[in-house]
Amino acid sequence: MARSTRRAFLGQLGVASAVVMPGLGSLPWGARAPGSVAAAQGSSGATYDLLIVGGRVIDPGQSLSAVRDVAILHGRIARIDEHIPQAQARQVFDAADKIVTPGLIDLHSHVYEHGTPLGVNSDLVGNQSGVTTIVDAGTTGASMFPGFRKFVIEAARTRIYALLNISLAGCCTDEIYLDPRLINTRNALRVIEAHRDLILGIKVRVRGKHEDLAHDISVMRTAREIADQTGVPIMMHWSTEPDLLAIMQAGDILTHPFNPPSANTSNVFGSQLTQADEVLPQISELKERGIFTDGQLATTHHQWEVSEKAMSQGWFPDAISTDVSRYPDRTPASVLLPMSQFLHLGMSLEQVIERVTTNPAKMLDYPEKVGSLESGSSADVAVLELEQGSFTFGDGSRPQAHTRELRQQFVNVATVKGGVFVKGGITA
Repeated sequence: MARSTRRAFLGQLGVASAVVMPGLGSLPWGARAPGSVAAAQGSSGATYDLLIVGGRVIDPGQSLSAVRDVAILHGRIARIDEHIPQAQARQVFDAADKIVTPGLIDLHSHVYEHGTPLGVNSDLVGNQSGVTTIVDAGTTGASMFPGFRKFVIEAARTRIYALLNISLAGCCTDEIYLDPRLINTRNALRVIEAHRDLILGIKVRVRGKHEDLAHDISVMRTAREIADQTGVPIMMHWSTEPDLLAIMQAGDILTHPFNPPSANTSNVFGSQLTQADEVLPQISELKERGIFTDGQLATTHHQWEVSEKAMSQGWFPDAISTDVSRYPDRTPASVLLPMSQFLHLGMSLEQVIERVTTNPAKMLDYPEKVGSLESGSSADVAVLELEQGSFTFGDGSRPQAHTRELRQQFVNVATVKGGVFVKGGITA
């Protein structure tokens, strides 16, 4: 498993109500200018099927953040360049004043809709939001995965992969603490081998309590055995216990770094109610060990004070995901919501996009190339804009959520998956 690499980008996108980016003209950044698809004149001898023109193309994997055109042919990215002649394409989509990125990846979601209480509609938080690849992070264990595959994954338009829950019971009832018989190595190995095309890792939901340490170590050792035999990584819920973190290896993932301090959780600053002034050394060392981190903001696993403190110390997660994010009215939210919140916390636009494209693409061994606009990659493209306004979002603090007011938020304008519009782009 390759280590995560970070690229330094100059400049930060502020939270001013009108931001003009070089080369994007005088339209305030985020103002709505409707995109449109038109058939190019003389398209019968066209070189490309679709040409997305004039957008600010951001592909951190190629160190690209500039106004460019994106050409697509036979469901693949064919070319990225300046001023590609529109006559060379059968269809042209005007992305002026928009952000054009690889199709977004949500590394950590729960999309077994109707199968579990937490499950959300995969296409609502997927293709309809610019997300072309979703990883369901351990909703199902070995006993439930075949049903999840048949009734959700194979029926969805959004591309879905999965992490297998180490417990036969699946998520989310403190499943590793219910009955030791639910941690079944043979069944987990059997299901992973039978569904190699979809299962990319193992999920272990520890609580993060010191009192559980001996039990958690035992479960993680079983997960390590399965992971080593199958060649997949482990995603573990957050812990600061050195003995537990020692079981993790390069390529594994630690998730939920910004948990509200409580008797039952851990975060980047400590375990349960003991909180340090700085990010703990064993957490800072994760990057050197090749262990990835996965962060969420719009969930119960977030407190604004914790994320703000971590960001002020220069600590950012490697990936941005949803888990089960919701808007204030409790409707399911896509990864666009935590992306907006991380932008508010001070990440640059490029850093945010990196954590929903380039980085999560490195963290799992996907069967196809995702999260990239490199030539030859599957033509998954998100067209986004930054909507200006006043947007109030809470966190997972109890009994009362703490809130922050954002001045801008990401909105999906159009989504292309495999070279075909699955949202927007089609005009009468």
